[in-house]
Amino acid sequence: MPLARNISRTLVSCSCIAAFLYFFTALSEYLNLHDLVPSGLSEPSTTYTLRSRDESTRVFRQDLKTTKFLSHAPGFSVVENLYWRNYTYYILTDQPWETPHLRYFASLSFDTQKTEGTLGILAAEIWAIRGDPIAPNVLDKDPQFGTSISFDEAVKKFGKAIELESPMLINDDDNFVNHMYHWIGETFIGAWRIWSSYAWRTGLVLPDFKTVAFIRQWHCAEKPEGHGAGDCWEDYPGANKWFTQKFFPGIKIESRTDWEARADTLQIYRLPLVVIADRAGGHNGPFSAWKPWGDVFRLPVMHDWLTQLRDRVLAGYTGRVNLRPKDTGRLRVMYLERQEHGRSLRDEDHDRLVEALEQLHKERVVDVVIETFTSAIPFADQVAKISTIDILIGVHGNGLTHTIWMNPGNDKAVFEMQPAACTITDYSPLAVAAGVQHYMVHETTFCHPVDCPQRGCTDHENYPDGINSDDIRVTPSVITNEIRKIAQRAAAMH
Repeated sequence: MPLARNISRTLVSCSCIAAFLYFFTALSEYLNLHDLVPSGLSEPSTTYTLRSRDESTRVFRQDLKTTKFLSHAPGFSVVENLYWRNYTYYILTDQPWETPHLRYFASLSFDTQKTEGTLGILAAEIWAIRGDPIAPNVLDKDPQFGTSISFDEAVKKFGKAIELESPMLINDDDNFVNHMYHWIGETFIGAWRIWSSYAWRTGLVLPDFKTVAFIRQWHCAEKPEGHGAGDCWEDYPGANKWFTQKFFPGIKIESRTDWEARADTLQIYRLPLVVIADRAGGHNGPFSAWKPWGDVFRLPVMHDWLTQLRDRVLAGYTGRVNLRPKDTGRLRVMYLERQEHGRSLRDEDHDRLVEALEQLHKERVVDVVIETFTSAIPFADQVAKISTIDILIGVHGNGLTHTIWMNPGNDKAVFEMQPAACTITDYSPLAVAAGVQHYMVHETTFCHPVDCPQRGCTDHENYPDGINSDDIRVTPSVITNEIRKIAQRAAAMH
């Protein structure tokens, strides 16, 4: 009996506790609801939701593909559902104020020359899905806010656009691309930066490009009679073609021929996912500093964005260069000389520089190699050689594009020699982007990029050829003394 009474008391106690918790919870919810009720009302208001059941909503979300800029910096854009017709991009949106300024997005040309057949054609147009103006004096005059189009008109105009394969990379420029630096070191590297920034910002695993389109250049083999090499996308040594096909195995490369055929159809095409690289748009950027990637290089990316690029290019390499040279414990220095080209050092200064570098090698301060890159050396071997180098020395020129294959680090450096009267910042930003220290050498001094004079050449009386001088002077100790310091710091770290 005592046991039964104890059990009964326990059950009663538990029931009381449960009842108390139930009423306490109910009271709390009631009081919380009353906090939302305006003064004077005795009952809580109903919670309302809003959802469109209009059929046009389904069509807008599923059938009509509107344009969205997923990532952008002047000159370089990642765009979803971009439309194209007869060399004009169409941006279809119900939010035109979210579109980047058109002068930063696309243009017909970099230097105001007009590609044959495109005179009078706008580079890009915004088509804004919206209603009529609320007053008669409101006109659609500003192209940045678009031409008004009703929803039904948008469906009719864009709803059946022909879809192209994506992702696609488009080079939207008709100048300079047949040059290793301007394609690999400017246009492509800017596009790779915006694509890498998009990956960093979203955390998405981005697919490889299916197509690279040079919409304003021909393949050299199909170039019409009367057009020069500048109207092709390939360069004479073959670097552009090798790099593009190596970086994108199996890539489809389209040319002006393909896009002129599309233009002739007068059809609207839709690009589901595309990266647009436009040099003029980059030059128009507020922080361009005379180069197309001045703004895009400032976007955040993963730290290995360029080493990933280098590793892809070197994947499967079977050439003559040893990608893992014997570790001597010393930094590897390359002087990439170009004495047989128009832009070069004064002969006696070249000889003195070689002698001073060889002295460093004899003292085992660093390991030094003297190289000359010509079209006879396969581009794959050139990339491979630079990938093993810690310090690169060269006169301002195409070979310094190779900076992007170097490893980043505090003991990595590029010494670029220019006439004392010139500061031409074509290659120093590549070094900065690659995480390599850049030295602009001016005869008896050097400067780092942020401390160098403003871009340009002065003293035309004493330097009539400017940056293209074949009489560039240099004091070798300006370079070799700094190399000694870099080597000392590297040795102390290890």
